Amino acid sequence: MKNQRYFLIQFLCVMAVLLAIMTQGITPWAKIKPLFGYPKEENTVPLTFKTFYDGSYQNYLTEHAKRNTGFREWWIRLYNQLLYSGFHKISNNNVVEGEDRDLFINMYLNDITGATLQQKFGSVEEAKDQARRHAWETVQMMDVLRKHGTYFLYVFAPTKTSVYPEKMPQHYRDNIADFSLEEYYIELFKEFGIPHIDLYHYFQAVGDTSRYLIYTKAASHWSEYAVQIAADTILKTLNEITKYNLPSIELLDDNITTDYSDYDWELEKSMNLLLPWPRSPQPRPQYILSDTTGKDHPNLLVVGDSYFDQIMFSCFKNAFKKWDFWQYLMNVYSSKGYWRVPFSNIPDTDNTIREADIILGINTAPMMYNFMSGFPMKVLKLYALQEEDILEAQELIRNNAAWYEAVVKQAEQHHLTVEENLRINAIYYLENRKHRKQ
Repeated sequence: MKNQRYFLIQFLCVMAVLLAIMTQGITPWAKIKPLFGYPKEENTVPLTFKTFYDGSYQNYLTEHAKRNTGFREWWIRLYNQLLYSGFHKISNNNVVEGEDRDLFINMYLNDITGATLQQKFGSVEEAKDQARRHAWETVQMMDVLRKHGTYFLYVFAPTKTSVYPEKMPQHYRDNIADFSLEEYYIELFKEFGIPHIDLYHYFQAVGDTSRYLIYTKAASHWSEYAVQIAADTILKTLNEITKYNLPSIELLDDNITTDYSDYDWELEKSMNLLLPWPRSPQPRPQYILSDTTGKDHPNLLVVGDSYFDQIMFSCFKNAFKKWDFWQYLMNVYSSKGYWRVPFSNIPDTDNTIREADIILGINTAPMMYNFMSGFPMKVLKLYALQEEDILEAQELIRNNAAWYEAVVKQAEQHHLTVEENLRINAIYYLENRKHRKQ
């Protein structure tokens, strides 16, 4: 009789747990914060003979059950917390904890130790050869852009491993490579005279003495404090190298807070722990564009990686009439209304290049292995004159009586045939058809 009572109690407990799980899964009751980094949408697979026969429907049901099991997120967070607190392990294999609980991701650790270079090239000399080729392509691109009235500026962004190498795990500190591809690109840009901003070495130099952190403990991107400095530096540099009169950034308030931006705690968030980390006060600066009256508002195209994301979310983009951000040449953000749209889905990207008054490149170390995602060659190919373009321009000149008469007179003065001079003028027109303030 006593055993029956125990079995009944156990049965009721199990049923209560199952009922709670079912209730939480199908009702709004006790909803739990979704896990970070997991897809929120699932692709429904209909039940048909084909989907049942090939097993895709069964796979869908299994995945659907995983996604919709009650308290799933809580159990996963509890497991991750026990793993981290009890055994000092992180369930996210892409995140590594260094000294004083500073978090890093493998991509930057592999770069600073030379593992990525060995994987991509096999030798330093091969990496140097490609970097020099990319630098030369950039010079050619820059010359073509200037002919069409477009300025170019490149930003070398820092990495957490370069700013705080002493905070990396001991294994990585002991194996820092002698050669840095980003540093070599900086040397090449100086050699070739390519306009650039070296924030890589700047933040590296001030990392230990900076008033606030360049990277928070739980971030892989630069802090909101560093972003404000970067945005202001870019605008001031563009003022120097172009003829445009752009506004500058005015800091209103350091806004010291423990309410971090998503970027300042992104790696902790990706660990999906049950208990949040304590956060030390960190600035989330509030700043505006100053001296906006009577300023120029050129069109901007940014080609880079996620290190422009935070700048994009600031007032920086308001200095420009139109702006586009091509992230890895994979996603597009734009003042035209595009927001994280696949690059291949955007119509007439060539026209965006033609309309740009300023093209800004911005990358960090791991992106040097695929420099600007091949953008310089895209520009060179775009502006390479095709024979049909020249013939069309010649016909345009013929149909303009005054223009054609001037071409005929010029041909006589330079002892050229009319057709020879017509072709010269057509090419000149095509190469200089975009009139910008020089």
